[in-house]
Formats: sequence, C-alpha cells, structure tokens
Amino acid sequence: MSRTIYFVSGSPFAWRAMLALGLKGLAYDAKLLSSSEGDTRKPEFLALNPRGKVPVLVDGDVTVYESIAVLAYLDRAYSETPLFGHTPKEAALIWRRVMEMDAYLGTALATAARPILAQSFAGKEDEINESFALVGDEIRTVSSWLDGNDFMAGDAPSAVDVMLYPHLAMIARIGPTIQVPGITPNIPDYAEDFPELAAWMKRVEALPGFDAAYPPHWRDAA
Repeated sequence: MSRTIYFVSGSPFAWRAMLALGLKGLAYDAKLLSSSEGDTRKPEFLALNPRGKVPVLVDGDVTVYESIAVLAYLDRAYSETPLFGHTPKEAALIWRRVMEMDAYLGTALATAARPILAQSFAGKEDEINESFALVGDEIRTVSSWLDGNDFMAGDAPSAVDVMLYPHLAMIARIGPTIQVPGITPNIPDYAEDFPELAAWMKRVEALPGFDAAYPPHWRDAA
C-alpha cells in the first residue's frame, strides 16, 4: 500500500504526524510543499484538503487531514505501538493532555508568534507579551506531567509526546531570535530551568523516525 504525507517544513502540525508514522514504524513518502510558492493553494492539493493546510495523509485509498485526526486514524489502522494507550484509563489521560496542550500551549503560542511572523505586531505588544507569559506557564505545566516518567503519559511514548515536541522545539528555536521593541518573549532555557523536560526531549529525539521527520530547512541551516 502506498502511503504519502504532505508537509511544509517546520509546520508543527505536519511534524507531529510524521513523528507518529515513525514511531509506528510505517514507511511513507514525504512530499515537501512550499506555502510561499502557493503549493497549498494549488487545485491538486485543495482536492486533498479544501482548507489548504498540512498535514495531509494519503494511505492507499484513505485521505486524512487535520493532524489529530491523522493520529487517530493511524492508531485505529495500525494498532501496534498505540498512540492513545492500551486501556480506557490510559486513553483518557492521553486524550486529556492532547487537548490541554492544543487548547492552552498551542493557542498561547499561536497568539504570540503569528503577529511577529506576519510583521503585524504594532500595537499588540502587551497582548503578545501576555501570550508569551502564558507559554511559559504552560511549559511549566507540561514539564510537571513527566512526574518521574520517561514520557508525557507514562513510560511509553504516546500522542502527547509527538504533539508536544514540535511546539517546544519551535519555541526554543524561534524565541531567542525575536528582536522586536516592546516584546520580551522570556523563553526559558530548558536545560537550566526544566532539566527533566530537556532530558525528555533527548528521549524523543532518539525515537524511531525522528531524523526523517526533522524539518529539512532546520537541518540545512544547522
């Protein structure tokens, strides 16, 4: 069966889907798209996802978009190495943390970063700083989830890990580069401020398929 994932380099949403594929040991063909060149607005891509966003997974005759839907599909289609736990109790914990991470850390990060990336931050400095403060609070919260475990929902990697890592990697990469008057991201140093979180990131980086999912333009710039 052919399996293709459409992605934009650095998209945390596509990255989480690719990490999930790697964790499950599933081979795939990665199709790199360029938003700046309009690839996600071309008719052939809109036929796969009319919203024009990544990721899109094409698995044989099944097409799935929206990253959490991709993870849910992969877990039902390929039950080995479950992303959402083995038991109802495990599933409840994982789904709760998935939704918390998406609703709180994801929303705060988007509110802080999008105006900066779009160069539309004038007059929004206070709101952006408040959102960065929330990002810091949420980093503290997700770090507490480890509670002595190797991964975010226990001793095995799950959907929480593949969803969280790209966001934290993006924060660490972009935060120190922000040089905008009136905006103070105050991004924590994971190794110094959250050593357990930094150790968790190293464990995720050692998971199967991590290197293949790493954003190509980040690799080229290294």
